[in-house]
Amino acid sequence: MVKFIFRKNPRSIIQMPSGVAIFQTLCPWEDYSTPSRDMRLIVAINVLNDLSKKNMHHPELFVLNGLNPEAAKSIIEQYHNKRIHERSIRYTRTDGSPWELSIAEVLIRRSNYEMAYNPNDCIEIRWGAEPDTEEYSTCRRQAPAEQCAKMEQYRVWFRELRRPAQ
Repeated sequence: MVKFIFRKNPRSIIQMPSGVAIFQTLCPWEDYSTPSRDMRLIVAINVLNDLSKKNMHHPELFVLNGLNPEAAKSIIEQYHNKRIHERSIRYTRTDGSPWELSIAEVLIRRSNYEMAYNPNDCIEIRWGAEPDTEEYSTCRRQAPAEQCAKMEQYRVWFRELRRPAQ
């Protein structure tokens, strides 16, 4: 993976394409960046967060087993709030140590995933860790400033879940 490139040459930088090419290109960027994955992750977060509202606005799309939409919404919200603290994912930090995130933490980090796809960033940034936290403490790489500036311009695509036209 990308860590092998950086282990071999720690100062190397994977060049970032411009515009829509961040989603489709041929180079190490394509091999190691994750803009499509991150957009799908944001879509999944939105689906989870909006399910109970969708149930209220379009009850005909759901099997409510005789419940009214308000009661079903309440049950869904209670179940959701319970399960997001019970389930988790685990990733390997820069130093090789495992780090676990509850699904609740993943959901809270939604806006961080709008700019988490750059392979020049450490894995902690790519999973949305905040600076000055224990989780972030093992981070050793940040994308160059000019790449961060491009990513900030492209952030609206992720916020609005709008893949740009080619």
